[in-house]
Formats: sequence, structure tokens, C-alpha cells
Amino acid sequence: MGQLQEEVQVILVVDDQRDNLEAMEELLEGGNWRVRCVESGAEALQCLAEHEVGLVLLDVHMPHMDGFEVARCMRSDPRTRFTPIIFITGLAQTADMLDEGYIAGAVDFIAKPVQPTVLRHKVQVLLEHERYRSGLLRLTRQLESARAFNASILDNTAEGIMVVGEDGQVRFANPAITRMLDCSIHDLKGSELLNWIATPHAVHWQQSEFYLHWQRQDTLRLHDASLRTLDGRVIPVTLSCSPLPGDQQAMVLLALDMTRVRDLHQQLESLAITDALTGLLNRRGFVRELQAAIARSERAEQLTAVLYLDLDGFKQINDSLGHETGDQLLRWVSDQLRAILRPYDRLARIGGDEFTVILDSLNSPDDAGCVAEKLIEQLSRQYDLEGEVFHLGASIGITFLPGSGGTVEDVLRAADAAMYAAKRSGRRQFRFSPGPSQPVT
Repeated sequence: MGQLQEEVQVILVVDDQRDNLEAMEELLEGGNWRVRCVESGAEALQCLAEHEVGLVLLDVHMPHMDGFEVARCMRSDPRTRFTPIIFITGLAQTADMLDEGYIAGAVDFIAKPVQPTVLRHKVQVLLEHERYRSGLLRLTRQLESARAFNASILDNTAEGIMVVGEDGQVRFANPAITRMLDCSIHDLKGSELLNWIATPHAVHWQQSEFYLHWQRQDTLRLHDASLRTLDGRVIPVTLSCSPLPGDQQAMVLLALDMTRVRDLHQQLESLAITDALTGLLNRRGFVRELQAAIARSERAEQLTAVLYLDLDGFKQINDSLGHETGDQLLRWVSDQLRAILRPYDRLARIGGDEFTVILDSLNSPDDAGCVAEKLIEQLSRQYDLEGEVFHLGASIGITFLPGSGGTVEDVLRAADAAMYAAKRSGRRQFRFSPGPSQPVT
């Protein structure tokens, strides 16, 4: 395995646009890998047939053979069946596209324009896991051909290994799996494998996928499984379970800890819904929270308010003193809003100097009005900056769930209209959105 770690892995980049290939080469420059670039699906398959490739970065939309077809061809070839694929696409990532891509064999999608940090983190993690996967595959083949265990390799490999009998009981466990499950070899040997499997769930051993695949002498591979540790924690893993040859009446199970990959996905998801300047939810994150609030309001009889806040006087400060001062002011505003709101209220900056708030579990509309008054009072300031006097304040529009529409667009439209009504009335005020037959005032 030490020699395997020293090998330089190859990343294959597939895109029909030469400019895109050059840009990807530049983004990947300086890493502990080699980059190969091809301009078509046919060239990609030829390269995969002739070279060992650790990761494929694959454009979706290409003439003659698109990315999905290339992925399907790879998955049908034993040599490339498990080579990780990341689709790089400038197309909108619809549910249908994601379904087709993951069914074709994708590990992940990255949208164009590509964020360098996101790309390099994903490449690093997937190449590392591909390196270990390849090593484990070689190890499995050695076990199958030699009908014997290499104790040194089993004891020192980083991946978890168990041998399970046809009765579902663990016969052998290496040190890595004991560390993964936070138990001893004594805890594992003789225990039921299903006691350690969180997903896929099975009550009876002979009805489980592990046993059924062993009966057919097939290899079972699960990329989205999880194990349960001795103390009940659940850890995400990739599992590979292969029947042992001859009369051993057993199977070898390999477990690859995917915690780092899961944590990376969670970090990336958090970044996707967070405003970089203030640390609040961004528009995407707010829309997700508002969708959930709309669904709750349809199920439960509770009053929820949505506040749409626009700063008064911010543009003058931003234009006069520059964006750096404007950014400092926006961070200050975010802190002031947090100080007034409850910990479980959802606060977002959805663009420029516009903020939104979701207030759940209100007793009456007046509760929302009281919060709006406090927010306006907290933000109303006079500043003497660089010899000039500036006045800051806020205008707030308030709408309610249920009642302002069944979609995000309906709710935001009602709150936005009420906010502009507050501005027309002299600023530093709040207004409620009207009822179905009332005009905004």
C-alpha cells in the first residue's frame, strides 16, 4: 500500500471546448496528480482503455456522445466501473438531470463557473478514496486467488475488513474495523453482522442483501450504507462484500469510512446557503426556510410573520464613503438585528441592503409589529463620518402565513409591497400587507 500511495494519479478532463480544458488545467495546476485533457466522449473512452485514471471530470453537454453516455459506458466496463465521475456543467441542475446523472454513475456535480476551492477539495478527497479503493480491490483479488490471508496487510490496511460466515456471524475482523466501530476484536468475533449494519436495514440474515448476494456468488457494493458503532453512533461508509472461493462458506466485507466526504458535502452545502459578508442566510437559504415555513403553516394552526427590511440612508453612505465602509455597516446591521431577534427566528440578507426575517409561533399580528418597532429603533442612528452627517434607518413590510399566498414568490411580493408602502409613508416605519381586498397603504 505504501508503493500505491506514491503513485501519481491521473485526472481525466473531458470537454468539447478547448477554452474550458485550458481553464481546468489552470485550476488543477500544482496538485499531487497529473491532468489529461480530451475533447470528446470517444477520446475519453479510448484514454480510459489505455491508461489508469483515478478521477474523471466530465462535461455533460457534448456533441455526438454526451457526458451521460460516456458515464454509462464506463460503468459497463469492469476496468472503469468504479472510477469516480464528477459532472462539470453549465446547465441548470434540475431534478431530472441529477437523477439521470447519478443513475449513469456520477459521484457529484459541479456547476460552471467552477469554484477553485470546491473543485480542489473534491478532487483531493475522491482521489484519496479511489487510491484506497484500488488497493482494497487488489487485496480482495489476492484473497480470492491465494485462499489465504496476508496477516501483515490485513493488520495494517486503513480500511475495515471482516470475514462473515454463511450464518451471518463475524469470523474475523482487522484492527481498522475495530477502530471504525469503536470496539474490540472480541466484541466483533462471533457477533451478528446485522447488529453492526445501520443501513441497509434487515431483520433476518437470510433475507438480507448480504446473504442473497453470497448465495448467488455475486459481489455486493453499497455506496450509501452506514455502520453502527458499539456505542450506537452511525457512520457513513461504502461497503463491498464478496464471496470467498471454495468451501470456506464465507464472505469478505470491506468498509470505507466516508465521514470526510459527508462532512465536505455538508460544508459545501452550508457555504451555498450562507451570505459571505454577514454570515446570515443568503437568498437561497432564506427561500429554503420560507418554503418550510409555508409547509408548516399549511399543516398547523400557528401564525407566522415574514418581515422584509430595507435600510433607509444606506445608499448615501455607501456611495459617499465607499463599499468597504458600506460592508462594515452591513455587518453592524446584521449584529443589531441578531441582538433583537430570538435565537430560533430565521434572519437572512437576500441582497444589497435588504434583509428578511421569519417569525414563528406568534400570538397575534401585533407581536410582529412590536418586533418591527424594535428593529427600526435599534437601527435608527445618526452618523458623523469623515465630516459628513448621515442618517440610517429601516423600512419594514410585514406579511403573514397563512394568508399571503401559497408560494415563496407570493409571500415575498406581499412583504415587498408593504415595505415600499412604509417608505412612501416617510421611512423608518413598518406596514402590514393588506388583506385580499385591501390596497397597500
